[in-house]
Amino acid sequence: MKNRLIALAFILAAFAAAVHASTITVLVQETALRKRAQSYAPSIGTARLGQKFESSGLTAGFHKTPSGFIHASAVTERKVKIGSADSVGGGTSAEEITLAGKGFNAQVEKSYGAQNAGANFTAVNAMERRSVAEPALFDFLRAGGLLAEGGSK
Repeated sequence: MKNRLIALAFILAAFAAAVHASTITVLVQETALRKRAQSYAPSIGTARLGQKFESSGLTAGFHKTPSGFIHASAVTERKVKIGSADSVGGGTSAEEITLAGKGFNAQVEKSYGAQNAGANFTAVNAMERRSVAEPALFDFLRAGGLLAEGGSK
């Protein structure tokens, strides 16, 4: 009787996990797969635009996947139609999807540029290409006392 109850509990737990599972799709050029559901947890991989993952649920704003934790702001649970290798959705480019998700796209840039002749998009583009290696980021956070205990382990 005890073994049957344990087996039933296991089956119910597996069913509950399957019910809560969902497929998520990455909507940004790339995002970190984290070791834990924390922004400053070490990355254990990279998820790229259009990649799909099975999420077993949301924890502290991160989807738990078999590959690691992905921040909810970088993905969607909605169906996404993948076009060519560089597009997501009906002919929209990956860059347009990313910028539109941030509220800024080619049309907004053009309109802003027309109203602000001195706008320097070259500098903005250069800033967007800059990145900091994760070990250097963790060193900076540690030196400033900004890293939660165990945050980079």
